[in-house]
Amino acid sequence: MNRPSRALPFAVAALALAGCSYSINGSALPDPSVQTTTSTKSSAPSSSAPGGPAPKVATPRTVAGVDPCKMLDANDLKGIGVLKRDPRRQDDTIQESCQYLLNDGSQNGRTVVTALYQRYEQVRERQKGGKEQLVEGHSTWMFCQLSGPEEVCTATVAVNANRSILVAMAQTGGVPDQMVVVMAPLLKAALARIPVA
Repeated sequence: MNRPSRALPFAVAALALAGCSYSINGSALPDPSVQTTTSTKSSAPSSSAPGGPAPKVATPRTVAGVDPCKMLDANDLKGIGVLKRDPRRQDDTIQESCQYLLNDGSQNGRTVVTALYQRYEQVRERQKGGKEQLVEGHSTWMFCQLSGPEEVCTATVAVNANRSILVAMAQTGGVPDQMVVVMAPLLKAALARIPVA
């Protein structure tokens, strides 16, 4: 595993561009079978979480039964590269995740990861250097970090009071601002595939 070149706590450590593994630094995710999803139609929980206000959730969604390898398809990714192989589940590395390896014309290509993820507030608290933006009315925490020669950017989108979805991209020599722009349509596509609660 690559070691982060910047000491930001609990940041993404590596999305191996040429290999089959990737990881996120920090505590292991809780078992998703014990997490609950909300079916309420409120836009956000009534109380604030430590470290900031409750996230905005325009349309509460459920991750129950969602396949993370169906959150994006080849058509969604064609603007940034061609799939080198079919997407693969990587639950042994990040629970409920999928890895897409792309040939983008560069030597190493790109890696995109999708995951059914933990509470938005947990991510915001760990990734202090990130920035919040709205994607289709949902709070989205954007965070980029250099990991060796690879720039790794993650976007965590709140989908209900207890869960979020993650879309991450790694690119050798990537420029964070450009990567965030390229990721925007991927976030909308992934969010659209998460069923309304």
